[in-house]
Amino acid sequence: MIQIIFWILIFLIAFSYVVYPLLLKVLSLNHSKSDFLIPFEPQVSIIIPVYNEEYLIEDKINSIFKSNYPTEKMEVIIYSDGSTDKSIDIINHLKRVYPNLRLIKSDERKGKSFGVNKLVAESAFPLIMLTDANIIFREDTIKENLKHYQISDIGLVGSTIINQSSKSSDIILQEKQYVSWENTLKYKEGLLWGTTIAPFGACLSFRKSLFEKIPMNFLVDDFFIGATILKSNYRCIVSKESICFEELNGLLEVEFKRRLRISSGNFQNLVYFFPLFFNIFSVKSFCFWSHKGLRWMTPFFLIAVFFINILLFKNSNFYQISLCLQLFFYCTPLTDYATSKLKSVNKLVKFANYFLIMNVALFVGFLNYIRGVNVGYWNTTIRGKSYVEHDRRSN
Repeated sequence: MIQIIFWILIFLIAFSYVVYPLLLKVLSLNHSKSDFLIPFEPQVSIIIPVYNEEYLIEDKINSIFKSNYPTEKMEVIIYSDGSTDKSIDIINHLKRVYPNLRLIKSDERKGKSFGVNKLVAESAFPLIMLTDANIIFREDTIKENLKHYQISDIGLVGSTIINQSSKSSDIILQEKQYVSWENTLKYKEGLLWGTTIAPFGACLSFRKSLFEKIPMNFLVDDFFIGATILKSNYRCIVSKESICFEELNGLLEVEFKRRLRISSGNFQNLVYFFPLFFNIFSVKSFCFWSHKGLRWMTPFFLIAVFFINILLFKNSNFYQISLCLQLFFYCTPLTDYATSKLKSVNKLVKFANYFLIMNVALFVGFLNYIRGVNVGYWNTTIRGKSYVEHDRRSN
């Protein structure tokens, strides 16, 4: 019996990371997107929650208003969540340049969930585009995203995020590969079934009529918005043509803290939306558990596999070898240096180390969730020009 449990856990891990992506690839081979969309430029409210983004907010706003989308058909509303830097001064200056730009500010921090709820309530148009301050738009980002709303059952459209960085590091390379992989999975889920699970919150749009207030202190607003729209039986998709750019910082400690916050928020959403994903035979539930749910459980699967393997150690040489491989996996932060001259081996070690870091963040995020999430604040990630300044002060 214990061996059966061991292999079930191995299968569940492999299914989420290997089998499900391959299944999406096969199913989408002869399934192309519709090419019959005509030019479509609906009115849109672009909303941006901000906390201390003085280094990037000007570039962000300029990228919106310099796009090829008609300015008379959009409004841009920024919510400052107690910013203490020069963000508000910069925005106030740009308001004189762009009449369609509005600022809502709070002197105290109330959290991103409060900010998004406030921005949606203040918006005037039926379509909302929610985007982060560090995401830079291409000229056609808005137009390519919003054209999909001429299809009546589309409720949410995510944009494609491309990571870039002036720095070079292992964490940057691995994060780029991960985000690219996620872009592909999310796109294919939308293409096949309209069930894109957890669109990237960096840039997504949705119908205002489908929006439900995000509970206070929720840390992952994009998943909440997407799941709510799926619950309303509207489709959620990703547009490959709607491209925007994000600068990576390459600082492991910063990325780890970001993943901790996301992980805590994941478990908030799992409990909240569990009834929606309870029926594993529905397409929505199948996508959720295959793409996200099993991944969120992976830290617990790995712990169980390790201790079961100890119990099976004397059964055969296979279990002895598998235990040694697991020990090697958990020591990858140390073996990275030891294998640095063996490029093929070291590449595998770096991948294993990134996988380990992701799952440690998931596990610690779960513990934080159990202890209780008392605030929905988010801290600005060191990035862009701020990264250069941080790098200068650190040396």
